[in-house]
Amino acid sequence: MNVLIIEDDPMVAKLNEDFLKTIPTINILGNYRTTEEAKETLQEKNIDALLLDNYLPNQTGIEFLAELRKENNQVPVILITAANDIETIQQALALGVIDYLVKPFTAERFLLAIQKVMKQKKLFSQLQYANQQNIDALFNEQSTKNTSANFSLSNDLPKGLAKLTMEKVLEKINEETTSFSTEELAKKIGISRISTKKYLTFLVESNYLTEDIVYQEVGRPTIRYKRT
Repeated sequence: MNVLIIEDDPMVAKLNEDFLKTIPTINILGNYRTTEEAKETLQEKNIDALLLDNYLPNQTGIEFLAELRKENNQVPVILITAANDIETIQQALALGVIDYLVKPFTAERFLLAIQKVMKQKKLFSQLQYANQQNIDALFNEQSTKNTSANFSLSNDLPKGLAKLTMEKVLEKINEETTSFSTEELAKKIGISRISTKKYLTFLVESNYLTEDIVYQEVGRPTIRYKRT
């Protein structure tokens, strides 16, 4: 993925570049201090993501982004700024930024922003037309581990798990207000305990559920599940 950085603070620019170099699929095409320096690269190269500072010497990042959009340049932009005022945020949203990072930010948050661009790029490269689930994945960007729609896609499920059954499992899980056992959930869904266990195991591995061992005074301990 080709990335361009426009950041006037040399130290911050170097930190951003060093972090991006830890991601094997990232190719940095330029690291500039002003928008003027970056224009030629933007015009001549295929840029997959622009990391754009807002407070720059010659103009703000918002002003530069507005120019790009007028030129019909739809490059995905991650706006990086110290500005946390609502007006700037609204302007950024109106201009279609893919993410907005307020300085200082963590490496984990930076990585999340990069992953958003990667996810979008992958989807656009694979599809000519999108269904609602594809569109939701783009517009309702949240941590996927707690999104039930994430498990309703058949191509996300391992062999032996069915989309319709998974949707039933998730529906019943989301109705639970306390922890539950495999047997309790199986009865509500109407499938065997063994089949239910397979779905619960997958959801635990996907961090959608947590499991705890509950020891009884008599008999074997039971495993109970709950949402993360």
